[in-house]
Amino acid sequence: MDTSELDVTKLKYALYARKSTSDETRQVRSIPDQILECKELAARTYINIVGKPLIETKSAKKPNQRPVFTQMLKDIKAGKYDSILAWNPDRLARNMKEGGEIIDLIDQGVIKDLKFVTHHFTNDANGKMLLGMAFVLSKQYSDDLSQKVTRGVRSRFREGRTPIPKHGYLNEDGIYRPDVKNFELICEAWQMRGKATAIEVISDYMNKNGYARVIKKSRKNVDMDKRILSKIFHDPFYRGVLIQAGQEVNLCELYNFVPAVSEADYISVQRLDYRKIRPTTPHKITFYPLRRMVLCSYCNNPCVVAPSTSQSAKRYLYYRCDNEFCSRKKRSIRAKVVFDFIYEFLADGLNFTEKEYQDYYKNLNQVTDVKRQSVRKQLHNKRGILKSVIQEHKERALQIVKIETDSSVWKVISHKIAELDTQIEELKGEIEDLEAQLREPETDRLTIEQFLNLSKNAASIFKSADVVIKDRVCRYIFLNFTVDEQKVLSYQLKEPFATLLKERLLHTSRG
Repeated sequence: MDTSELDVTKLKYALYARKSTSDETRQVRSIPDQILECKELAARTYINIVGKPLIETKSAKKPNQRPVFTQMLKDIKAGKYDSILAWNPDRLARNMKEGGEIIDLIDQGVIKDLKFVTHHFTNDANGKMLLGMAFVLSKQYSDDLSQKVTRGVRSRFREGRTPIPKHGYLNEDGIYRPDVKNFELICEAWQMRGKATAIEVISDYMNKNGYARVIKKSRKNVDMDKRILSKIFHDPFYRGVLIQAGQEVNLCELYNFVPAVSEADYISVQRLDYRKIRPTTPHKITFYPLRRMVLCSYCNNPCVVAPSTSQSAKRYLYYRCDNEFCSRKKRSIRAKVVFDFIYEFLADGLNFTEKEYQDYYKNLNQVTDVKRQSVRKQLHNKRGILKSVIQEHKERALQIVKIETDSSVWKVISHKIAELDTQIEELKGEIEDLEAQLREPETDRLTIEQFLNLSKNAASIFKSADVVIKDRVCRYIFLNFTVDEQKVLSYQLKEPFATLLKERLLHTSRG
């Protein structure tokens, strides 16, 4: 395009301003400053800004993360705008995909001009080359800064310093100090949980006694609830072990950290929760489908699956909420209701394509830092439980040798030792699985053949299979189902199906 013939006063400019809340630089002009300087440039050059400024608060580091930017390009293609005014090229893109998209739209003549406060653009070969270099430099700067920030975070972490807030503690430059009253309530909560007190009861007790944590940004008080408590009771931080981004440090060895719970009591709580999700007898139990996948909509606890207690010839399978604090009146729902929902959901097939599969996995890190952190916490807890169970096993074994084999006490202890043997084997298997997840980050990834087969034939496989295969198919596709007293209210899909279905629905809703 011959820019000498371009009358900028007749073009329709979109004023785009962006400052990500997670922008590491903190040196970028604030959004009001960007808008002010852009309007001053528009006044000096007599260009026409159409509509209100388009304000974005999402990062431009990764593509397809900015709804305002995406909508602006759509409006440009539709003719609402034909040019863009921004403070700097890095406001438009800090990744090569979206930078390339802008240059491509310039090549096609869809974007007729770009104006920047800090950069001069001309719509010719040299101008586009310099614009591309500006995008490359902004990407390099962003990537380099991210690496430096990561190194700094890891270095501080080795010193036991992290900005992550924890309930019951004040964070002073990354160092945790007890938050007086809140800390005392957290300590009481651990003691109550060690005595098998229900989480709901502990939560109510803490709130009645004035527990509250203030969020710095919003200055809002956060009361305690069972969801927060459940996370606290599985976090080794409260006994002095901090796990973050693939690293583990003992805070008690680095400074005078005050734990909220002793190591022995912490492991006791983990064992308490572990017993709840495993069979109490060492023998093989009857297989029931979708164990711990069906959640009660009233209390969000997993439902127990069991057959009806009727003595008639026909016995039906039910999912029942056994939480004594749950407010629901009808405790159970027929398994048939859940399975009919699954049949209907899968009836037309998911029908995802190989391209969708490849696009999903192309730039995806299979095990994110968040997931790795979760796996390491589970691994730490399971190892602690195993150590405790092995110790109890030794004590029972030493105890039984002093007792006559025909006595009732010998039989009780012998049965307990058999249970402990089973627990040890189960724990060792679970620990191996968790260690494998850290060694092999793609172990849970479906192959393309498995993905396409499930996507196309899930309904027919599910309907004709036995109960074990039905359960396995569901676990490949679904995370859980939430039910009330009569129907399935909602569901969660596993990856990659969750993301792919969400993207498909977004595309459909946009027409």
